[in-house]
Amino acid sequence: MIESVHHLVLHVVFILFTILLFQMFTREAENGTIEFNLKFLFTNIVIVVFTMTFPVVYSSGYVYDFKVIPIIIAFIYGGRRVGFATFFVLLLTGWFTNHVFISLAVNYTIYCLLLIPLSKWFRRSKWKNKILIVSIFYFFVPATRAIFLLMKNETNQLPLMVSSTMAIWITLVLIIYLIEIRMEQARIKKELIKAEKFNVVSQLAASVAHEIRNPMTTVRGFMQLLQGDRLSQEQNTFINISIKELDRAQEVINQYLSLAKPQTEELEEFSLTSAFNESVEVMSTYAAMNSIEIKKDIEDGLVLKGLKLELQQVFINILKNAIEAIKENGEITAAATENKDGKIMVTIKDNGAGMPQEQLKSLGSPYYSTKEKGTGLGLTVCYQIVKRMKGEIVVESQLGNGTMFTILLPKHT
Repeated sequence: MIESVHHLVLHVVFILFTILLFQMFTREAENGTIEFNLKFLFTNIVIVVFTMTFPVVYSSGYVYDFKVIPIIIAFIYGGRRVGFATFFVLLLTGWFTNHVFISLAVNYTIYCLLLIPLSKWFRRSKWKNKILIVSIFYFFVPATRAIFLLMKNETNQLPLMVSSTMAIWITLVLIIYLIEIRMEQARIKKELIKAEKFNVVSQLAASVAHEIRNPMTTVRGFMQLLQGDRLSQEQNTFINISIKELDRAQEVINQYLSLAKPQTEELEEFSLTSAFNESVEVMSTYAAMNSIEIKKDIEDGLVLKGLKLELQQVFINILKNAIEAIKENGEITAAATENKDGKIMVTIKDNGAGMPQEQLKSLGSPYYSTKEKGTGLGLTVCYQIVKRMKGEIVVESQLGNGTMFTILLPKHT
């Protein structure tokens, strides 16, 4: 018995050491990337092979090992591909290590099928709920074994079974803790980098924007005075182009100033239903010019506490981006409702060209834009405004299937 417990402890140390090595060599790789998935798959394969090659064997032939751990973490963190690849390695290892292959294949096929929906719930859950979900799933395995042992009247195995169960559960919880802490550190690092970019842009805006805007306004005024019948049509065309470019530069400067401007305005209670309807009406003409229809599904009675004009700026900016992504003959759905979590959810969905995942990760960063003449500041301002109101923006997109912006805002009570 003591020797078996000693082997269990060695398994725990080996698995945790392997996970720590994985984290050391994937510092810059993000969850879901090819680099992360390949290294994570290799880590799980190492754990599977080790735990199945050197299991804890009871005197009567019952095997206690940690192979359930790599299967669980492969599905919840690596997804289906990593999960089923790990499952295939498990079956292959079981074949060469003289495990009862049919029993192994049937049991772990059931586990894998159950882990597919469980992994979706896991990713959407908070820290405590993640531990609870995985624990409930895992304890289903030893519970069935305990019932089997009691039915066969082999109670002498129960102490070892309980010890191995607790050792495996604690190891599983520690692995989830280590991976979640690493992911949280990566998220905080991203936020710090983004905050530093905002700070640089804000300082630049505060020191330069006003100085540039004043002479530009003067130049624009004189150009308007130059226009008239005394100039040729070609000269008037050149002046119009110059004025449009000055206006575009003016818009960029205003966006810089929006980033630099501190929030001194007091929050006001206003109707989101009314504000969103007004924003849609403003952009409907622009949409109609491009043969695009905007469909509304806005719930009545939605109330927020925040900055109405700034939030309307967010709606107009996202609607404008959606129209420009479609080009022509398209459809946009603008909807607002209260979700189950008590938050107000605003969605703006288009059927345009869509974006690859690489572009989605950079949306909202200063200077990043998918347009030829874009500055990337429009969405940066939008993200900042929503963040001020303690909300968040979630973007979903696929190439050829359009893009959906979801704005989640706390409801005013």
